[in-house]
Amino acid sequence: MKRDEQDMQHYFTAEPLSESRPTLITATLRDMSFRLWTDRGVFSHGKIDRGSRLLAETIQIRSGDRVLDWGAGYGVLGIVAARLEPSCHVTLVEVNRRAAELARQNLLENAVANAEVIVGAAPEMLAGRQFDTIISNPPVSRGRLVVEELIRDSCTRLSENGALWLVIHTRGGARRYMKLLSELFPQAVTVTISGGFRVLHALKQAHHKER
Repeated sequence: MKRDEQDMQHYFTAEPLSESRPTLITATLRDMSFRLWTDRGVFSHGKIDRGSRLLAETIQIRSGDRVLDWGAGYGVLGIVAARLEPSCHVTLVEVNRRAAELARQNLLENAVANAEVIVGAAPEMLAGRQFDTIISNPPVSRGRLVVEELIRDSCTRLSENGALWLVIHTRGGARRYMKLLSELFPQAVTVTISGGFRVLHALKQAHHKER
């Protein structure tokens, strides 16, 4: 198995098998500078992927929001959200232990105090918790059912007037997932399209019943 194939396999697992080789990268997002540790065996190690970069440049975080970064990886989206709105609180959830430890390290590296990292699968680790904003670059390569479950769970986990932000490659089924969002949420739009990716945004209005 090739090294890239090994890394792709491992970033979905709780304990990556690839040898750890941490790398520090720098990035500018939303006119802010970031220093981020990445490693083999985690998603998009060595650079910020185009989808996450597009979503980071697009998301809107409201004052006091309880934010969930679902599938946080080494923390790019959650850290950007926390820096955008210091009054919010961000929960970064990641099943890959190596990525989660990097996310914790990156919170410190970027002086982010209004965030926490939880290791594990979101549905189990966040039972009973609600959020005002959920952001995710979902693992499309794991299949349609995984992404659909994330969308449906997000609908039930959002508070009244809560917002869901997703980035999905157009060829990865973005139109299909947009259709599901339109069925579950009273408001769902494609916010932007760039580099083959689409940012999808859905808003859960007060008194809206999940299907």
